[in-house]
Amino acid sequence: MRQFGTIATAFALLLSAHSAMADDVGNKLSSYEQEARNLGTDLPRPNEQATQGQRRLVDAQVSFQLGDYDQAALSLFDIASKATGPDKETATYYLGEALYQKGDKGAAHTYFAEIAAIPTSKYYQLALVRLVEIAIVQRDYNEGQDALTKLSGQSLPQIPYVAGKLAFAQDKFDDALAQFNNVPKGSPYELQALYYAGAAQVAKKDLAKAGDIYSDLISKKPRTSTDRRVIELAQLALGRLFYEREQPSKSIDSYLLVDRRSDLFPDALYETAWVYVKNKQYDKALRALELLEQSDPQSEKTPTTRILEGNLRIRKAQAIRLQQVNGTMATGDTTDPGVEYDKATKIFSETHDLYFPSYQTLSALVSGNLDAAAFVEQIAGRSSHVFQTAPPIPDAAAAWLREEPEVQRVVGVESDLGEIYSNIVESEDIINRLEGVLATGDRTTVYPKLASRRHRIAAIQDDLVRVRSDIADQQLRLVDSSGDLAGASATRKQLAQQYSAMGDPEKAYADRIAQTRGSYEQTDNTLTEISAVIDSTQAMAVAMRTYALTPAVDAAMKDTVKTDLDSAAQEAQSIEDELSAIRNETALGKDLAGVGDEGIAAARVLRAQCKLAQDNEQRLLDGFASASRDRSKTGSLVALGDRATQLAANLDSTDQTIDRSVAAGLEEVKSLLAQERGNLTAYKAELGDYESEGRSVGSQVLADSFKDVKAKLYDVVVRTDVGVVDVSWSQREDNDDDLKRLNLARSRELKQLKDEFKDVLEDTTKKLSTPRKSDLPPANTEGQPTSSPDKQTAPGDNRVKPGEKPAPSTTAPSVKPDETKTPAPTSKKAGAK
Repeated sequence: MRQFGTIATAFALLLSAHSAMADDVGNKLSSYEQEARNLGTDLPRPNEQATQGQRRLVDAQVSFQLGDYDQAALSLFDIASKATGPDKETATYYLGEALYQKGDKGAAHTYFAEIAAIPTSKYYQLALVRLVEIAIVQRDYNEGQDALTKLSGQSLPQIPYVAGKLAFAQDKFDDALAQFNNVPKGSPYELQALYYAGAAQVAKKDLAKAGDIYSDLISKKPRTSTDRRVIELAQLALGRLFYEREQPSKSIDSYLLVDRRSDLFPDALYETAWVYVKNKQYDKALRALELLEQSDPQSEKTPTTRILEGNLRIRKAQAIRLQQVNGTMATGDTTDPGVEYDKATKIFSETHDLYFPSYQTLSALVSGNLDAAAFVEQIAGRSSHVFQTAPPIPDAAAAWLREEPEVQRVVGVESDLGEIYSNIVESEDIINRLEGVLATGDRTTVYPKLASRRHRIAAIQDDLVRVRSDIADQQLRLVDSSGDLAGASATRKQLAQQYSAMGDPEKAYADRIAQTRGSYEQTDNTLTEISAVIDSTQAMAVAMRTYALTPAVDAAMKDTVKTDLDSAAQEAQSIEDELSAIRNETALGKDLAGVGDEGIAAARVLRAQCKLAQDNEQRLLDGFASASRDRSKTGSLVALGDRATQLAANLDSTDQTIDRSVAAGLEEVKSLLAQERGNLTAYKAELGDYESEGRSVGSQVLADSFKDVKAKLYDVVVRTDVGVVDVSWSQREDNDDDLKRLNLARSRELKQLKDEFKDVLEDTTKKLSTPRKSDLPPANTEGQPTSSPDKQTAPGDNRVKPGEKPAPSTTAPSVKPDETKTPAPTSKKAGAK
């Protein structure tokens, strides 16, 4: 009894385990059945994006609203050329608007004129308004007046605004004011109309009324970014008006109202500095200029600002020196004019050193026989190669060239052509990549959305192979297999074993894709490093070419440098072309990383064979259900097996449906690619014509602009040299003035000394005269010698003896008598002697 109870317990546990396993398999099959229904429902259609014109139009409008006018114009051009009905009108209008916002008003005119030819269009009035504004820019006032006439009687708030602008452009200021006054209050054009009204009053020389209008305008609250900018422009205009009306404090207050984050803030600072200069507030002017240099270091006003700062340093030094001379310096103020002179010299020297190389290079370009067309790409920044063969234009000269109005038009055209060229190259690369994918014949990974469904189907089928094998093995244990069933089971087991040996095919496939793409990423990194080396080499070549253009290099060295650099440039450009080709191959390799994979293809084939073997075995097992040793268990296993078989069939059907859809999509793509390649060829030919025309016009514009910019650079260089001379001259004047003051002080001190010692210097006592002989006392003949005993002319003792008269002397007297003061003899006795 105990043994029977143990067997019964074991049997009960076995039944319980079997029931639990059946429940797990049933739940898994239920989950897979629901997922299979979802996978087969609402299948994405291949190339569906290309046929959803309405969705593309909405996307283009979103791009337009976000300010991405390039992308909007690109999408709208295709829609406008293919769509019909209301969608075509909408696409055409927004295409014109996108081009207008980009600044390409000539191209926009075409599309607005197309809408203006349809009076029933909902964009009719808006298109006419744009035509008026384009006519104002192009100075075609007759066309603008025609469009304005068609708008008569309409109630759009912008109609009186554009009418006022048209009258203002024709110098009809009273008519313009009347139109601007008709702009409705609270409309989006109210503030713009006020600004133009103020400008009209300025043109009429009524500065008082213009000031009142601008004062009212800046008190308005902006509602849009356009309103905010109009208010900032009004603040600048008001500052200029106060400057003209000799009200510097109000002018400065108006300028300082401009927001620091505005692009108009540098202009406000620059004009504020001039107000301070006019008011002789040099310190404040210098602070404004320093702030301007920090806020906008790349401004075209930089050289003028620097020169002005240097001159202000000179004036400040002179003012400091004048205070020192007059003794009006504040107590403890140790400011030295020499420091300001040094700063001025440094500013002039640095500015000279910054722009003189550009002047030298541009002079060499203008005086040489170089073709200006070689520099169009550099100025426009659309060169396809990093390494350039043409001599470079210095950055300072290039920046000034880009500021020329005509050059800006050339740059705009070249930028558009460069963008078109890039789009054509990108389109050609995409076509090549798509054709490369199509050439493989793979239908698994072409469409990502469909490919993801097929990968999920494959994953479920992979698990079903194991589930169905387990169900079949359990059924075989309950029956005695023989004949066809034994053969079918052996075939199924062999195929299942082979499939199991492959592991997880989908995971292995994903790993192989990741590994392959990782290899291509390493190749990309290597290409990036090579490009960096080319960039650094190009920088060195630019420096060498720039230096070779300077007069310090002799002609032979210039020729050698040019020859070597031209050879290196050609080689570098060849390397760049090869790198570009490798990048294209790398991109194609990434695309083809998951295409035509032999492992996944073998797994799919083997899985299909397993499915067929399992279907055959399951059909035979169903026939052995009545001979089962446990009919209940066999019944549940048969039900599970049938469900698994049906699930596998459904998944296979969905996979085949996707495959047929992909095949149809690929055929459509092949046809579309052939058509687009033909369009691409036509676009390339048309682009070549436009580029030739643009290059010809651009070279003429640049040739004239070279001379203009050279003259501007020459002016800057000369003004900096003059500034250095001004510093030296001011210092010399200071030294001369110091010398004059010292001489004047010396003269004053000498005069003061003479005045103080006048009595000493001017002695009034008469000077004693030389005595006459008659006034001399008589000679002592008795006891005194008549001459010095030392005076003797011959050796021996010739001294006079006592009592004897001296012998007459034969020598000339050592001291000549003052004959002029010795009176002539007056008596005969004296004359006789």
